[in-house]
Amino acid sequence: MRYVNAFRYKKWANNELLSFGERQFHLLPENDATFFLRILNHTAVVDSLFISRIAGTKEQFAADNTVETPSFSELRERMEESDSWLVMFAESASLNDLDRVISFRFIDGDVGQLSVDEILLHLLTHGSNHRGMASRALGSHGLERPKDTFTRFLHEQEPFRRNKK
Repeated sequence: MRYVNAFRYKKWANNELLSFGERQFHLLPENDATFFLRILNHTAVVDSLFISRIAGTKEQFAADNTVETPSFSELRERMEESDSWLVMFAESASLNDLDRVISFRFIDGDVGQLSVDEILLHLLTHGSNHRGMASRALGSHGLERPKDTFTRFLHEQEPFRRNKK
């Protein structure tokens, strides 16, 4: 249960950014519009790869991004699937689950070993980094960006945190 709020936040932040991006997409130059979709798709693909490694299932992707740039609906569906899985996993993972070490092969062929705990931390930081890059694509053109902070998420979800003592 260590990462439950963090993965709920990730899901919320991804949804917020997709909504802001979709609403203003027509205002982005083509190269930045493509970048916006592709950088977020990259995070969804990497999430999927590591979810497969945690679950011990066949990986759905052979690269860290897809050849074709997804539509917003395809991207939203892909991100929703991964984010929902990660929230559910975080809700039920025991300390033993988090300590489990997984050996795997990276997409580039190198071998690696990470604990599930390390994988989850990687997915959180990786997603945050690339959300920032996608958000900058909006901001650099004077477009509205979501207020993507963990503290904002927590206070929105739990308004009692704003009560003064």
